Amino acid sequence: MTDMTPPTGPAGSATTQARHSAAPSAGPVAKLFMVVGKLLAAVSGLAFVGVVAYIAWLNVIPYWWLAGATVLGAAVGLAVIIPLWRTRLPGHGLRYTVLALLALIGLCGSTLAYLAASQVRDTLFVEVQRPTEQMVTYDVLALLDHADGLDSLAGQLVGQVTTDPNLPLAQAKLAETVAVTYQSFDSLSEVADGLLARQTDAVLIDDAYLAVYDEARPEFASQYKILGSFQVASTASSVPVVTPTPAKSTDTFLAYISGIDQYGSINTSGRSDVNILVAVNPATGHILLVHVPRDYYVQLHGTTGLKDKLTHAGVYGIDMSINTMSDLVDEPIDYYLRVNFNTVITLVDLIGGIDVYSDYDFTSRGVHFTVGYNHLNGEQALVFSRERYSFAGGDRVRGQNQERVIEALIAKLTQPAQLTHAGSILSTLSGGMETNMPGDRMMQLVQAQLTSGQTWTVERMSVDGVGAMLPTYTYGSQNLSVLIPDEATVTAAKARLDAVLNR
Repeated sequence: MTDMTPPTGPAGSATTQARHSAAPSAGPVAKLFMVVGKLLAAVSGLAFVGVVAYIAWLNVIPYWWLAGATVLGAAVGLAVIIPLWRTRLPGHGLRYTVLALLALIGLCGSTLAYLAASQVRDTLFVEVQRPTEQMVTYDVLALLDHADGLDSLAGQLVGQVTTDPNLPLAQAKLAETVAVTYQSFDSLSEVADGLLARQTDAVLIDDAYLAVYDEARPEFASQYKILGSFQVASTASSVPVVTPTPAKSTDTFLAYISGIDQYGSINTSGRSDVNILVAVNPATGHILLVHVPRDYYVQLHGTTGLKDKLTHAGVYGIDMSINTMSDLVDEPIDYYLRVNFNTVITLVDLIGGIDVYSDYDFTSRGVHFTVGYNHLNGEQALVFSRERYSFAGGDRVRGQNQERVIEALIAKLTQPAQLTHAGSILSTLSGGMETNMPGDRMMQLVQAQLTSGQTWTVERMSVDGVGAMLPTYTYGSQNLSVLIPDEATVTAAKARLDAVLNR
């Protein structure tokens, strides 16, 4: 009788064969989950590598930070995905579903990282850079008994100031509404006198000049009305975005901070009431702040004849302010930063306030400041930096307080907790600041600070002068309050700038 007992053995046993033959075969759904899961895992891995390469190319965080995050992310991803990837098909469709979901989550994470990095790129390399067009607002003024509206000017005589660099643009814009003839005057004083004497029917004037009138002849504001306003995109001057050659993290540079005396859009021209030079030496960790009073009596760059108040340079554009400041200290200015009231408020609030030292006990606009450190929010910091009437030193003390605010901002912004959010901070401020510092230079400085944790020494100084009443280039023969430079203090400032910058 033939023995029907199946052969024994681990490999060829009948029992093993029976088990394999009884195992369920992979169905179409399981195969679909396998294909989708592995495809998503592969795409997620490639996306992760691509985002890491993109962030490395942007150079927005230190490489060693990026390397650490990459190793950690890859280790976690591989530890989770590889076991699921290697699972055999039969009976394990659920595992491929989990693999697909995890891969999809990883893909979404890489997408979000890419979008965040792109936002930083756009902020650093586009939005905070100097706009190609600076908007200038023009007003048409007439006496109170004149008919309303620009249409009422048809065929009439309109006064204008010959020193205004954007007159052709303004004339062309007004011509789109009404046809007029023009009479030119050499100064703001003369054009206002012409209107009051009815030598002209109206005046076409840069809106920034109205602040000069408020200062020089405040009664004029009650004698005119505005028939209409419009904006033109100024192309009269430009400051190109520069790229340092080469730009090492230890390179010294000189920056100019210009604070315009208005709220709203940073793209509009206005007087520069804050004028501070910032000399930075990363190698020594030394920063020098040099305040130049707004009423400093200087020769505006490229002009002849009468000198002018430094604050009036801003009316002619940031270029005029930069070049005039450079002429004063005989130093090339590498970068500039232009801000207004909104910028100060937003930045200070964004970083949770600042601790500002006050040398005086005073109250301004309902806010009381004590001698010593005061923790200030955005509005309070603006009040602190604008007040001058509470002090016998007037604008001199205001300039010192402005330097104190900048010193406090430097102390706060160089902390790692703030530096790691540099991109989001700049993104929030992008509509309220203007600079020509390239984005890669900004991130180079941020990376160097994150890597070294350097402690900065801030030195403050101010040039000084003697008060006087003199005519100005912008306003004309009528005397205005100015500050005649004390050349000894200017010479001292030049020497300290040279020392800090190693020039």
